[in-house]
Amino acid sequence: MLRSTISTPVAVFAKNAVLPWTTAAAFSSAAAAVDLSVSAVEITQSLQTSTGTIALIAKNATMVRVKVSLNGQASVQPGVDAVLRIYSNGIEIVGSPVYSTNGPISAPVAPNSANINDTLNFLCLPPQSADVDFVVTVNPFRAVAESNHDNNTFTVSNKIFACRKMVDIAYTPINYTFGAGLPSNALIEPGVGDAFLRGIFKTGDWNYHRSPVAPPIVSTSIDTANAALLNTLSSLRQTTIPAAGFARPEFIYGWLPGNPFSGNGQASGIPGDAAFGNTENIRFQRTFAHEIGHCWGLSHNTTSVGVVAIDVEHQLRDPLLIAQIMPATKKDIMYAGLNTADAWVASGSYLDCLNDARSACTAIDGADGDASDGAGANDVPEGAIPVLRLSGSHDHLLRTVALDHAMPNELVLPTADNPAGNVLIESFDSRGARLASIRLDTRGCRESCADPSHQHRFTSLFVNLPRWIGGREAAQIEVREISRGVPGKRLANLRRSAHAPEIATFAVTAVGPDAAGVGSAQFNPSVDRLEGVARISWSATDADGDALVADLLYSPNGGDAWLPVTVAETSGLFEFDTCDLPASRGANGRFRIRVSDGMNSVDVVSSQAMLFGNSQPPDVHIIAPNSATTYPAGATVLLHGAAWDIDDQLLPENSITWTSSRDGLLGGGRLFVRRNLSVGVHTITLRGTDSGGLSAERAITLTITARDYNRGDVNGDGIIGAADLATLLSTWGTNGLADLNLDGWIDSADLATILSNWS
Repeated sequence: MLRSTISTPVAVFAKNAVLPWTTAAAFSSAAAAVDLSVSAVEITQSLQTSTGTIALIAKNATMVRVKVSLNGQASVQPGVDAVLRIYSNGIEIVGSPVYSTNGPISAPVAPNSANINDTLNFLCLPPQSADVDFVVTVNPFRAVAESNHDNNTFTVSNKIFACRKMVDIAYTPINYTFGAGLPSNALIEPGVGDAFLRGIFKTGDWNYHRSPVAPPIVSTSIDTANAALLNTLSSLRQTTIPAAGFARPEFIYGWLPGNPFSGNGQASGIPGDAAFGNTENIRFQRTFAHEIGHCWGLSHNTTSVGVVAIDVEHQLRDPLLIAQIMPATKKDIMYAGLNTADAWVASGSYLDCLNDARSACTAIDGADGDASDGAGANDVPEGAIPVLRLSGSHDHLLRTVALDHAMPNELVLPTADNPAGNVLIESFDSRGARLASIRLDTRGCRESCADPSHQHRFTSLFVNLPRWIGGREAAQIEVREISRGVPGKRLANLRRSAHAPEIATFAVTAVGPDAAGVGSAQFNPSVDRLEGVARISWSATDADGDALVADLLYSPNGGDAWLPVTVAETSGLFEFDTCDLPASRGANGRFRIRVSDGMNSVDVVSSQAMLFGNSQPPDVHIIAPNSATTYPAGATVLLHGAAWDIDDQLLPENSITWTSSRDGLLGGGRLFVRRNLSVGVHTITLRGTDSGGLSAERAITLTITARDYNRGDVNGDGIIGAADLATLLSTWGTNGLADLNLDGWIDSADLATILSNWS
């Protein structure tokens, strides 16, 4: 629909100055007569600054808050509602017109944005565009008698909704055997664990999903094992070799049971790619978002939000019943030591996410940043090479670094040199010639996230050094302090020994019914499917007497992609549940062991390909709305879900469907809007189906209450008659105000409504 066909009053449909609360010109009213107009419009996805500098991101839930001016009236005006129409590049978008989620309201004389019902609120999902116009008409169908209707429409023009890609973040429970074991899945799953993150950091969407790996085990106090856990998480993320649809996520996060760590949580660096945190009820959602903030590159601050903000999808309602409005006094997400109810996000932190290269759209992500349209995060990044993965723990008190065994990893970006780093890592060839030099900052996450006055003694050191330079292989690594560009004290070093380790035995078997493995001998890999608990056992020797560690890898497709089973194992025996890994694609499951003596390493791939694992249904979760939410008829209901499969990874849009117990099939995809749910109580069911035909469901209840939002007075003159019929006929087959049943089309059903209500 072109702008010239707008059927609401267009007297003020001019290009107004765009501010987050866009102020209209004041209009005088005659005597005590009612005269309504729009005084301000805020378009927000989380918060908006006083100067309107916060960018808006396409395919994100957006709220338009409208302040109504009573133009001199001294008392509250009941029964006030409005309609919102949205145009992209001059064409009315799917999902427009939009009716309010809370109208009609009693419009106050002096509306306060801190009160959610002081404004008329509209939910929408604008497309990617550099020209999105919002046209608001208050009292569009003259439900309130006014002395002047010419000032009822107000326009906010030329808003930009930018592209950002879907960001992949894998999570894993931590088996804290020193304490309470595993955390509750109900606290860490999508829609709960990631609620704060989704509310404040806007990407194309978050592909937050469980990591296809056995839960890492921490058997000592996390206050001393923190650096080792971060290195394990970083290694698990990096060891995934992307191919055939398997993703190396941008971030990985580990969840501890309760809150055993003195710092609430910790990230591997600022910026970084790995973090862990607690599942303490009052703080776990905020801790997660805080640590990912560090991974984005944010340091601690003492900033308040400063403006009234809003949880657009109200994702933080559960489990703490946090209100949707976020007062200006709330603290920024990077303010250390807060509970979930005390924090939101300030503009600086919000914009850092938007500007991070890891959320930037690329051509391969598709036009809308959706990784499911292309390879996205599954692609090997340009410049990836074979590297040596070097990790360790920096003891800032003793000024030493304890290095782990170096491990080769394929197709990884080398760590970028940081000129402000406090540690210098250098590699040398067998003759002592320097090959690579990287400066690293290990101080960034030393400050406790619970109490900034406390400094962690140990922090993670994790770096990727080029394995080969000019055909020469790294044979020695030296770690030194560096200050003002000058190398200082040696912190650690590794040298290649004379002999590489040798793997003597390597076996993958089924675990029998008892702890001793009785019955495992009956497993025949050539014919049997390996299901349930599996055991990997190995033995290796080293002529130099060096201690040995092993990375265990699994490929479901004969070696095209490799996923970590576990890293840095020393025991010679590892047991895991096959449900933690994807099922093999036919009899193509293979296992691989990589053993390191410090600098030398050796690989062995299992000689027998096998049928592995049992296909599992996808993980399906409803992100929004919350169950037991109530909407008035005609209001936009934004349906937001997540669907991920351990075998297929991110499910495509056409594998995700929504149905209503009252209205049947509603639509498909992770995120879309529905405006015409029928009055009554609905059970809304989200179903995800994987490529093997297995499916899973989640359900919520919604209530739609009766509201007379548009009976057919399309031109807003107070009469349903010939002018409305003419508008309907001229826009037949499109959308707009004449779409009275909100099914997306102006057709015979809408014609019947106009005729039945003819004035």
